[in-house]
Amino acid sequence: MKKFLLFSLALISISTFSQSRKKQDWTENVRSSIDPHVKVMLPLGDNFLKDSFDYFYGFGIGGNLNIYKNFGLGVEYTYFLANVKNGDKFGYLGAPSMNNFDWYVFHKDKITEDFFVEKILGYSTYRMKSPYLDNSGKFSEGNGGLNLGVKAIYTIDNEGFQQVVFGTKLNFYNAKIGNQNPDIADYYSKAVFLNFSLAYRYNF
Repeated sequence: MKKFLLFSLALISISTFSQSRKKQDWTENVRSSIDPHVKVMLPLGDNFLKDSFDYFYGFGIGGNLNIYKNFGLGVEYTYFLANVKNGDKFGYLGAPSMNNFDWYVFHKDKITEDFFVEKILGYSTYRMKSPYLDNSGKFSEGNGGLNLGVKAIYTIDNEGFQQVVFGTKLNFYNAKIGNQNPDIADYYSKAVFLNFSLAYRYNF
């Protein structure tokens, strides 16, 4: 009877230790980071945004949460400005500003001890505003679209808290503007942005 009790206690202890160990290992993988960044976004293709603007430039901040192993969730906010290169295309409006949110999931690959690569897939929302040239108010529209990209991450301190992040991303833009001519509708409502970013990342 004593041998049976000792054997049962040993099994319970091993099981408890194993579960505790698994839980500890899972929580050790949960890490957060904050990324202040600057971005440049170039409109591509044959569309209204490409013909109206040179490029968008801006700054913002992002955050990431590594949830399980190498998978995580992230969000970025960027405030963009742009210069009008073709006033005839853009109409009776001044230079626009844009509020952009990128929501995404990511997978991180470790290349070396100091170098990592993140692959990203998500959804973007945009809110573009432009003042009327007679100062009578502002034109505003909201849009959305998928985003996908990759980030190269380099660690700059021995502890691994500080990193430099260079990213490139494709942002798909869909304003859903209707027109009887589908070619005109696509020209004014759809675009693709090539997005370049540089960020300082702090992990905690």
